[in-house]
Amino acid sequence: MQILARYIAVAFFKNLLLALLGLTGLFFFQTVITQLNDYALNQLLIYSFYDLPKMMVMVAPPAALVATVLTFSTLSKTNELVACYSIGISLNQMISVVFPIVFVMCCLSLVMQDRILPSFYEKKNLFYWREIKKQQDFFLDVKQDKIWYRSDNLIYHLRTFDPKLEKIVGIGVYVFSDKFDLTEFLEADTASYSGGQWELTQGKATHFDEKSGFPVTETFGKRTLKIKESPKDFQMIEKEVDRLRIKDLIRFINTNKKSGIDSKLFETKLQSRFSLSFIPLIMCLLAVPFSVSRAREGRLGKDLLIAFTITFFYWLGFSISLSLGQNGTISPVLAAWSPSIIFGLLALYLLQRMRKSI
Repeated sequence: MQILARYIAVAFFKNLLLALLGLTGLFFFQTVITQLNDYALNQLLIYSFYDLPKMMVMVAPPAALVATVLTFSTLSKTNELVACYSIGISLNQMISVVFPIVFVMCCLSLVMQDRILPSFYEKKNLFYWREIKKQQDFFLDVKQDKIWYRSDNLIYHLRTFDPKLEKIVGIGVYVFSDKFDLTEFLEADTASYSGGQWELTQGKATHFDEKSGFPVTETFGKRTLKIKESPKDFQMIEKEVDRLRIKDLIRFINTNKKSGIDSKLFETKLQSRFSLSFIPLIMCLLAVPFSVSRAREGRLGKDLLIAFTITFFYWLGFSISLSLGQNGTISPVLAAWSPSIIFGLLALYLLQRMRKSI
C-alpha cells in the first residue's frame, strides 16, 4: 500500500501543481486583457502582478477539483482502479492519500491570506495612487484601532466610519503649513457630511502660535471641516480592510462594535477568509464520484464539464450567501459556511451512493 500511496500522491501532486499554475495563468491573462484599455501595459502588468497571491488563493478550489478529476479518471481509464479493488484497496483508502495534500494546501492558503496578501495589497495600493493616479500626497492606512489618511496639508485619523449614515465616529485632524509645521489640531466626537462639507460636533481645537509656540485650546459645539474627501472616498475603507491580518481585523471589528457601528460586513469578510481556505476539501470530495463512476467510459471531458458546472453553482451560492451576510440578512458565520456545509453533505451523499454501485 505504501508504494501505491506514493504513486497516487505523486500523480495527484503533479496534476494539482499543473492545475494551479494553469488556472492562475488564465486568471492573470484575463485580468490583463479586460483592463488593457484603462492603463498602460507596463503599469497594468505590475499592477496585476501584485494580485498573483490573491489569484492563487481564488483558483485553489477549482485546482483541487481539476487535479482530483484528472488523477482518478486516469486511474480508472487505465484500469488501475479495478486492480486496486481486486487486491482489497478501497476507494476510501485512495481518497485518504490525496486528502492530506489538499488539507495542507488549505492551510497554506489561509497562511497566505494572513501573511502574504496584506503586504501585496499594500504595495498594489501604493502603486495605484503613486504611479497610476499620480497622487503623491494621498495616503490611506487602516489599523486595528484607527484609520489614517493623508491628503494635501492634512493628516487625520478616524476611529470608525459608518457608510450607511455617512458618519465618522471619532476624528482627529492635524493641520500643517506649507513648510510642514503643525499649526492646529482638531478632534471631535462625530463628523457628518452635509452640503459638500463635513460638520464636526462636540470637539476641541488646539492652535499652535507661530511666535510663542504655546498651544491654545478651545472647545466647540459645531465646526466645519474642509477636506476634499467625501463619504464615497471613505468607501475605500471596505477594500482596505482586506489587507489587515486576521488578528488586526478582529480588533478592527471590536472597535466598530464599541462605537455602535454595524460590523456585519467585516465579520462576514473575516469568516469568509477561513471558509474560502477550506473550500478545496469540498471540491476534492465532489470531484471523486464523477471522475470514478464515468471515467471507465473514457469521457474525461464530460467529467471536467460536470465538475466545472458544480463549481459554478458552488461559487454562485457562495457569493449570494456572502452578500446576505454582509447585508445583515443572515449571520456572518452562516453566510460564510453554509455553502460548504450544503455541498459537503452533497459530496458525502454521492460518495455513499457510488460505493453501493461499485
